[in-house]
Amino acid sequence: MPINQLRKVFLFCATLFITGVLSAQADSVVQAKILGSDSTDAARLYNSGVQKFSQKQYQAAIEDFNKAIELKPGFELAFFNRGMTRFAMEDYANAIIDFDSSIVLNNNAESHFTRGRANYFLGNKDMAIEDYSNAVDADKSHAQSFYYRGGVKFESADYEGAIKDFDAAIAIKSDYAYAFNDRASAKRQLNDLDGAIKDYQKAVLLDKQMTFTYNNLGSAKRKKGDFKGAIQEYTKAIMVDDKSYIAYNNRGSAKYDDGDYKGAIEDFTKAIELNDKYAYALNNRAAAKFKLDDLNGCIEDCNKAIALDANYAYPYLNRGNAKEMLRDERGACEDWKKAANLGAEGANAFIGICE
Repeated sequence: MPINQLRKVFLFCATLFITGVLSAQADSVVQAKILGSDSTDAARLYNSGVQKFSQKQYQAAIEDFNKAIELKPGFELAFFNRGMTRFAMEDYANAIIDFDSSIVLNNNAESHFTRGRANYFLGNKDMAIEDYSNAVDADKSHAQSFYYRGGVKFESADYEGAIKDFDAAIAIKSDYAYAFNDRASAKRQLNDLDGAIKDYQKAVLLDKQMTFTYNNLGSAKRKKGDFKGAIQEYTKAIMVDDKSYIAYNNRGSAKYDDGDYKGAIEDFTKAIELNDKYAYALNNRAAAKFKLDDLNGCIEDCNKAIALDANYAYPYLNRGNAKEMLRDERGACEDWKKAANLGAEGANAFIGICE
């Protein structure tokens, strides 16, 4: 069998299935309470610390909370807000110490929850899950704890467990757009594409500015083979954020799947204009050029993608295909072998022919 009868070009669609602890950073706000009825020096310093925190004068806020705690050693709110200030400064280890003190003085959900987030950022995912669970025990209506715990489970590939937590978060907070998005992503991982699409659609109904959800919805439709529907969703993502190079790349991939190679090239080119270090779009444009028999253009884009990421397997595979069509069989085999060594799907079939 001639080598060129086996040739196939490979795309990379940078699908966004954003989950939990990655997608809702705006949920973290200091739970500061001004003590208007308390005129003690400790309360005055505490209130000053809260005000400085709101102005992002973090070190000055900590100094005020320190003095408040010196005057009132059992001042739970001061420990909590000093912990939140340290969390904002990304001093997670010392934030945890403050949340420990807050929990001893008052077993509250917010301290468990934010200690969980600090543990997560320190890489202690098991401890983060334990903290989120303790937060739920302290307050059954704490939707964020269910949501973030679901996010950690998703990252650990416990998709069924993640869905249960997202279910609980949505039951408490019916307009929790992030939870709908992330539950959809978990369903997608379990190949429940219809369920995923339904949840993504609900998420964008709740928040029409969620660019990544339009991307997710488009990618779920693309996996179902609804390429035109996918294109529509990626277009909506671009309408929300016309600087989203990932959305352009994804729309180009859907156009490619739909046989619109020229349209795909236009989108991949736009993605590259927005991010000239985006090797995936260069590889994808190379694949589309191959389909249009622009073999030298394909090789040129593969060369650029490899220059950006020498360990990216598919540009070697696509470049090998183009070289084979140009009768450079030795060069093609070298590229296919490199692609196989880097783990490219399908590359071994070509290597067998080389040998």
